[in-house]
Amino acid sequence: MAARGTKRQTQQGGAEFITASVEETQALGERLGGLLQAGDVVALHGELGSGKTTLIQGIAQGLGRDPASIKSPTFVLMREYPGDLPVVHIDGYRLEGAPAVSWLDLDLIFSPHKLTLIEWAERFERLLPDERLEVRLSHISANRRRLIISGHGSRAERIVKELAPTSSGPQPAAEPEPHVTGD
Repeated sequence: MAARGTKRQTQQGGAEFITASVEETQALGERLGGLLQAGDVVALHGELGSGKTTLIQGIAQGLGRDPASIKSPTFVLMREYPGDLPVVHIDGYRLEGAPAVSWLDLDLIFSPHKLTLIEWAERFERLLPDERLEVRLSHISANRRRLIISGHGSRAERIVKELAPTSSGPQPAAEPEPHVTGD
């Protein structure tokens, strides 16, 4: 099933997406997962229930994995999923900022041989690599979410451009938050 959702360029060069269901959020994650590779870092920001784990489940699907196997590591802080592209999934919710994060094995977390996905990335403040994707998720309503994806560094910026509207892809509509069919 094709994802439905509105997307548009932001003034800051990122891309904004509006999803209306868990399935649409996962479909966007699946598209993003298909663009990611070893060494990439995705920093997710958003309040409880904004869709961070749901997006990561979609990313897993885009990597050819079962999204149901992805669980939020809130209580264990980190899960590592082996495979052709190993994935490190971190949940910083229980960490108290950069000092608490600094005891983690940053070489493992930011390995050039793994994909790193970080929920509650604001807890990692100045420890995040310069080259990364930032995803900001927020509630619009009970089921609708706003996701703003921005790239820091040349590779991350290219990924955002791949996700953003183009002349060959879905275009944002003139009406406020309508839906267009997309990949």
